[in-house]
Amino acid sequence: MRVVVINLDRSPDRLAMFREQAEKLDIAFERLAAIDAATIREQRGRMTVGEIACFESHRLAWTRLVESGEPWLAVFEDDVILAPPIAPLLRSHDWIPTGVDLVKAETFEASTKVSPTGIPVEGTVLHRLLTTHCGTAGYMVSRKAAADLLMRTEQYMRPVDIAMFDPEQDSCRHLNIVQMIPALCIQERFLADRKQSLPQHADLIARSEVFDPPPRLHGAAKYGREAKRILGQIGRPRSLLRSLTPSRRLVVPFLES
Repeated sequence: MRVVVINLDRSPDRLAMFREQAEKLDIAFERLAAIDAATIREQRGRMTVGEIACFESHRLAWTRLVESGEPWLAVFEDDVILAPPIAPLLRSHDWIPTGVDLVKAETFEASTKVSPTGIPVEGTVLHRLLTTHCGTAGYMVSRKAAADLLMRTEQYMRPVDIAMFDPEQDSCRHLNIVQMIPALCIQERFLADRKQSLPQHADLIARSEVFDPPPRLHGAAKYGREAKRILGQIGRPRSLLRSLTPSRRLVVPFLES
């Protein structure tokens, strides 16, 4: 499988960190020059220039895949930490089940819902992603899905991770997205948070949207919220069907070595 890492020209230290990991794991990769936020002049809703540049960088990766004619592409951002079991999976796409469009390899350390059962592959298990799981630090995308995402995000107004990994969005609700559990990659800053230390590299993208899990409610308040949610979904049949699908809620763990 072809592997690309998105990296800014002004961030050679981040590329060096990724290259060190790749060499240890015997992963061949290509550098994809990221769009610099300093060059962004347009506005897209509430999105920050960093989010716009990030989105355009991922669109470049999808374009590269579509033009290559290859069936799959693995895309990483340069601040990602890789778990060793990801290496053999990057040498082929044969392990990806037929009908899958996107494989999310990372965890964003936030609560999400997945199918209760999954398909085991080497080092992890693939579960259907049922609700939003942010982050685009590591994923595998099919050529078909890349072409579709390019078409459906021409007029994007939300960050790229929402466009790709929120099943409620028009851009991806028709795609079969699976989540690796445990995740085989994670952004460096999350590991630093666990160790209560500063990350080697600062986050370069200011977010316009913050996604926190809803507060835990009890009694009448809990049932009231559920009733409101279901009534809101009646006008959205796909959302209602998804809410009735058996699911498992969890914070996706990272497979630390």
